Amino acid sequence: MSDRRALVVLFLIMTAIAVAVAAAAIGTLYRAELDHRGNDLLTAVQLQTHLLQLQPDFLQGGAPAPSLDESTRIYRLLGPDASLAIGRLDGETVVYIDNPWLPDLQLPRPAPVNSDREAPMRKALAGEKGTTITHNEDGTTALAAFAPVPGRSLGIVARSDLDAFRVPFIDSAMLAAGLASAVILIGTLLFFAVGNPMVRRSRERADRFRHLFGNIRSGAIVVRAIGEGNDFLITGFNPGAERIEGLSRQEVVGRPLSEAFPALRQSRLMETLKRVSRTGQPEYVPASLYGDEQHHAWRENYVYKLPSGEIVALSEDVTERKEADEALKESEARWRSIIEAHAQAIVIVDGKHEIRFVNQAAEALFGHPQQELLGAPFGFPLVQGDAAEIEIIRSAGNIAYGEMRAIPMRWGGQDIFLLFIQDISAHKRAERDLRKLFLAIEQSPASVMITDVEGRIEYVNPKFTETTGYTYAEVVGKSPGFLKSGNMSKEDYGRLWDTISSGQVWRGEFNNRRKNGELFWELASIAPVRDGRGKVTHYVAVKEDISERKVTEERLRQSQRMETIGQLTGGIAHDFNNLLAIIIGNLQLMEERGGIDRESRELIADAIWSAERGAQLTHRLLAFARRQWLNPKATHINLIVGEMAGLLRRTLGERIEIREELAASVWETMIDRGQLESALLNLVVNARDAMPNGGVLTIATETARLPGTVQTRGEDVTPGDYVVLSVADTGIGMSPEMLERVFEPFFTTKKFGEGSGLGLSMVYGFVRQSGGTITIDSTVGHGTIVRLYLPRARRDENDSEPPNEVPVRRPSPSGEVILVVEDDSRVRKTASNILRKHGYEVVEAEDAGEALQAVDRLLRLDLLFTDVVLANGINGSDLAHQVLCRRPSTRILLTSGYAQHNSSVDKLLAEGIELLAKPYRGAELASRVRTLLDRPPS
Repeated sequence: MSDRRALVVLFLIMTAIAVAVAAAAIGTLYRAELDHRGNDLLTAVQLQTHLLQLQPDFLQGGAPAPSLDESTRIYRLLGPDASLAIGRLDGETVVYIDNPWLPDLQLPRPAPVNSDREAPMRKALAGEKGTTITHNEDGTTALAAFAPVPGRSLGIVARSDLDAFRVPFIDSAMLAAGLASAVILIGTLLFFAVGNPMVRRSRERADRFRHLFGNIRSGAIVVRAIGEGNDFLITGFNPGAERIEGLSRQEVVGRPLSEAFPALRQSRLMETLKRVSRTGQPEYVPASLYGDEQHHAWRENYVYKLPSGEIVALSEDVTERKEADEALKESEARWRSIIEAHAQAIVIVDGKHEIRFVNQAAEALFGHPQQELLGAPFGFPLVQGDAAEIEIIRSAGNIAYGEMRAIPMRWGGQDIFLLFIQDISAHKRAERDLRKLFLAIEQSPASVMITDVEGRIEYVNPKFTETTGYTYAEVVGKSPGFLKSGNMSKEDYGRLWDTISSGQVWRGEFNNRRKNGELFWELASIAPVRDGRGKVTHYVAVKEDISERKVTEERLRQSQRMETIGQLTGGIAHDFNNLLAIIIGNLQLMEERGGIDRESRELIADAIWSAERGAQLTHRLLAFARRQWLNPKATHINLIVGEMAGLLRRTLGERIEIREELAASVWETMIDRGQLESALLNLVVNARDAMPNGGVLTIATETARLPGTVQTRGEDVTPGDYVVLSVADTGIGMSPEMLERVFEPFFTTKKFGEGSGLGLSMVYGFVRQSGGTITIDSTVGHGTIVRLYLPRARRDENDSEPPNEVPVRRPSPSGEVILVVEDDSRVRKTASNILRKHGYEVVEAEDAGEALQAVDRLLRLDLLFTDVVLANGINGSDLAHQVLCRRPSTRILLTSGYAQHNSSVDKLLAEGIELLAKPYRGAELASRVRTLLDRPPS
């Protein structure tokens, strides 16, 4: 082959090689840049996806804009020629959504989902992620990255124009091809000009170098032993050695090895060279550190002997590998320490489901040391992808809960699972506590309402719905103001908001309105709810319906007011009775005197009539105050109503119709018949006055059990069976305000002068003193119903009427001695004068002590007449008991202005001792005394 032809061939070969290398290089660079561009686009898509996950409401404009760094990073990743679109499916069409965070990106037009241009968006909406080559709307080629938005029916696609992307690479390729051709041409010419002599010399050593480079692996040094074999002369130094050692061939060839590389004098390589030179056996020298003033590196050598007697040392620089090994060891140690110190349990399980590694957190979670866990079977199924909840029984017997994620991987040539187990025991406990708390609130007997800081309701429990009548859907999002009744002032609500807004708890009562319009009372506590930083985020109100308690409290206050009025009335009546006793007694004594003219006698009669009317007034007051003396007997009220029916019809007249609805199975009741008749007459007269134009009056009897079948007025009523006597009219009725005061003494609904206001008061006191209760139901314009609840008589309470005794009349007083005991001197004097006028010998005493002295002193004592209430500690009943102990045959007559509850008095009355109520007429006193004295001894 001629030199010219050889030149052409060499040029063509070199050009082809250069073009191939340049094309491969530029192609590799283009592929790398294309992959890098695709990764940038995919990263931009993933950043946008992450922002959508963090701000799910951005499409409605409710989310704040991302930080400038996040937007800048997306723009930087997209570059100037890329676009990013967010799309969703609308039927079979892809619709694009405005991106408020990248407003300047132009959106593509909606297109069918099956079009080639929408292939990336179709994959994204199908849940796929990656990059692909696609086409733009104008037909140009584009690089597209796509990814779905987890949990949303959205896909994100970023596109970059590939035609513009390829231009710089094509230009570079053309330029490189031109430059390479010029350089190759010049180089070829120079090679033929100066290289022919070298080529000829190289052909002489072609066999040796062909054999040498046929066995070379890396850098090669060819040496020949000199002297006695203690040193070697460098005869060859290949380019690999030049690269590794950083020395040129010219610098080392022809020089002794120990001179060119001083560090090798005491190295293992020098000893190996000597040994191979002697034995001719190739040897491998493991990696060792080589270092001098210029070099410091790790070398790995292979030494063998050529047929020519030269020694070849093939070396490889393993510094990077050694450093990588050290870095790997350091990294493994660092990661092991990190994994060991990681708070999350990390476990490695092999293909046989046996544990191969656990960190400290795993030891704590499982409750076993590492030695017991390694090699033990992992007893839980391994599920890839989703997290699995596992229940761990620890060595102490308690149970822990973990959330496990299994990741398959290769380790040491084996398939293993890397397990991350999060201890969720505290979360499970908190979840159970939260569930219990929620159930407690849902089942709470009190209403619970939670609002935001603006007062809008976010939650109410079922008790709230039961109390107010509003459903959950009707109140959520509203202010609690819809419950207002209008009975509370704005200042009250202002103080409430001031209290809770300052972070304090407000307690108080609300008068609210239910959904049906009914008013009710609530006792409420409203407290602020704070987050972990102490900021008030909500308010919680716990409310209790106290409507019934309010009614009960009002009834109790009414009962206490009535009790207080009764005590005051009783005290006044007692003192008034003493005054009337003096007045009536003295007037009667004056009336019985001779020599009084007619006019004076009339004046005395008028005074006595007025005093007796006052006595009737005090009698009614005592009845209201429950201080009158009663004589209860087992009575059948149906008989009383039947016997009084004729009298009542004559009293009411023809305009009022009387109806009797008497139950046949009514029990007997323990009652004072006279007082009951008086109470019934009062009720009938009141009913007549309430029906001025006539009407219907119904008297009914029935039975009831208290307090189960009727709501009382908040008074203490003994539970049990009761007989009910009711009087109902069709009159004008009473307002609620009147009903509150209807039993108060001197309160009347009649015109001035037409009523004393003591009728219902007397009935109320009589019924309460008899152990029962009274209720009134009245509506204006519809009439009134008064019900008397009287206690049922038991068999052992049925008292048989004593047989009529015919008293044996004894002669008129003949020296009979009567002891009069009264702490009021004027009352005592009046009674004594009346008795003396009737021929009795009277001894007076101021108190019990003076009376007992008289009893011991008197030779004869026929009767003791004593007031129940005495001064100085001993009352009349105790005095009577002591007198009977000393003189059993003495007759006893008690007197009192009011019935003070006293067990000893009740006992004496039960034994037959009689009582004369104040005020009394002189004739009544004389008659009762005579009857007692004439009664035969028992």
